[in-house]
Amino acid sequence: MLWFIFLIYSAILVKIIVIKKTGFFIHSLRQTWRHGGFKKTEAPPNWTIFRTINNYLSPNANKFEAFANVGGNIIIFIPFGILVAMLLRGRYKAIKTIFLGFLLSTGFEFFQLYTSCGNFDIDDIILNTAGTIIGVVFWSIGHYILNAFISSKTKM
Repeated sequence: MLWFIFLIYSAILVKIIVIKKTGFFIHSLRQTWRHGGFKKTEAPPNWTIFRTINNYLSPNANKFEAFANVGGNIIIFIPFGILVAMLLRGRYKAIKTIFLGFLLSTGFEFFQLYTSCGNFDIDDIILNTAGTIIGVVFWSIGHYILNAFISSKTKM
């Protein structure tokens, strides 16, 4: 059942991050393949760490847009941190989960860079990874509470 939930979440994640508009997505892929990749996007790629985040924190930034971008990039990866931590077995689950969140986010951003189906932003990788870390923290707290509850019930 947990794998099914993870697959549904993954499909939603791909739809939100990569396939924002289906017609545009297909058009972008065709254009990218025709031009051999790395088609020019509306905005240049952001390779400067914290540039976008600092822009959104400035006093004259649109607060709704700032929350949607910064908050959205964090929130969308919280379930990833929780679900992957629950699915992984063995030691170092937290580190593995965070690393997988970082890799997935990096993959999404480079896909957007290559296909022009979005804009590459290094800050998105940072924010998505932060969301994964928050998800792992939520999972850790829940796991600890559940284990404490189970051990208290078995001592009775």
